[in-house]
This record gives sequence, structure tokens and C-alpha cells, in this order.
Amino acid sequence: MTEVSDLNNDAVRWSGTRFGLLPTLSQEAEAIVSEGEAVVPTLLNALADADRFVSAHVLLTKISGVEYETFPSWNGLEVDIAADGTVTIDSEQRFELARRWERWFHADPRPKKLPSGD
Repeated sequence: MTEVSDLNNDAVRWSGTRFGLLPTLSQEAEAIVSEGEAVVPTLLNALADADRFVSAHVLLTKISGVEYETFPSWNGLEVDIAADGTVTIDSEQRFELARRWERWFHADPRPKKLPSGD
């Protein structure tokens, strides 16, 4: 069984399509998604880690079922894909994403979209 603590940002591969940004998950990440709601608190904690926040954000999006956009950002995550396929993601985004996910998690009922970080 894959643990969230074993996960890092390399568990997500990014591509740009005509429909927007498309993340592809590793088998280990898919296994975590299949665990569902039980792993949400651990994923929320992983958002603080620069080496895990991208994977945590993508997995939270998949598990939560929130509605999201795929362009110009992927559910609020700014992903820059260069012409040569190099992907750059600013780790400073993790703080804003963590605030937004905390607001979603503690809301009752939980919103259909990820709330703003304001």
C-alpha cells in the first residue's frame, strides 16, 4: 500500500492539450486516490511540503470531486509547460492552495468548487 508520505510531485506528469492542462498520475498516486476520503487530512498536510504539494492538490481534486477549470490554470494551480516539454511549477503557490483546501474541508456543506483563498 502506498502512503501519502511516500508521494512526491513526480507522481504527476503534465501535458498540455487543446482542452487545457492534463495531469497523469502514477500507479502509486492512483492507489492513494482509491483510498478516498480517509486520506484527505493527510493530503491537506502534504500541501505544506514543496516536494509534495502538486501531487496532494491533484489527488485532493480527484478525491473531492470538485468542479475545476483546466486552463489557464488547473484548479488554481499555475503550471508552465515550455515548448520542449519542461514543466515549471512555483512552489510558493502551495500556501494559497492550502488555504483554499482548508476552507473547502471545513465548510458544511462542502462547496462544489474550491473556494477562493481570501
